[in-house]
Amino acid sequence: MKQLAPDVWAYTIEAEGFPTTSAVVLTPRVALVVDTLTGPAEVAPVAGFVASAAGERRVVVVNTHHHWDHVFGNAAFAGEDIVAQRGCPRLIQAELQGGDESLRLPPPEGVPLPNVTFGDRLTYSDAGGSVHLIHTPGHSEDSIVVFLTDSRLLLGGDTVEWPLPNFGQRDGRDDWVRTLRQLKQLPADLVVPAHGPAMGKQIIDANELYVTGVYEAVSAAKAAGAARGELDLPAERFLAAGVVVDDVYAAAHRDNLLWAWDEV
Repeated sequence: MKQLAPDVWAYTIEAEGFPTTSAVVLTPRVALVVDTLTGPAEVAPVAGFVASAAGERRVVVVNTHHHWDHVFGNAAFAGEDIVAQRGCPRLIQAELQGGDESLRLPPPEGVPLPNVTFGDRLTYSDAGGSVHLIHTPGHSEDSIVVFLTDSRLLLGGDTVEWPLPNFGQRDGRDDWVRTLRQLKQLPADLVVPAHGPAMGKQIIDANELYVTGVYEAVSAAKAAGAARGELDLPAERFLAAGVVVDDVYAAAHRDNLLWAWDEV
């Protein structure tokens, strides 16, 4: 576990080439586990840390959205409340019953669904400050972030990602851009994406520029007659100078181009 702030820790694994992070937030009354990775075995170090550090605190699991690499470890926290945006349980069920990611088999322990849901915002408040769970559609319709007022720290889920985001919500461009612009208004000093390193708020600007830039470029290419599989738009065109894109994210970028082509 890596400590990010006085009461915030993170644990990162690799999931199909993507660095993927679960976080633990300790308030005086609650121990929040933000995302449960790809299965109970993978999230076991987080569960062990919580068991030793939570004390008398109530343990609450938060799923930032329904994708497998954020929820498949839910069973490691059997009996605890699982909190998510209200669309998340339905989307997990759809995924388990044969959605786009049906080739990823759930763990033998199953995937407990969130049992506490909310619409736009849910806040935990006590003497240690407030923890805000905020609905941030764009990457997915049920995406949320977790903002810690006292630590001025934003756990971004997949709403922000580095070096580039993955498109996952059909016709979600406008929602995503609106979300990112709203996030920039939060007084956060540190942003921790589920995929990528912790950094300042420049990641929000970078994601907005990428999303808007890709859709505009793909729209122009399509209008000029480019076929779906003939988009010559390298990722570096939409990123700041010097940003390195490995093979995993180069493939994600190619998928994003096709996703945008299908929408514009």
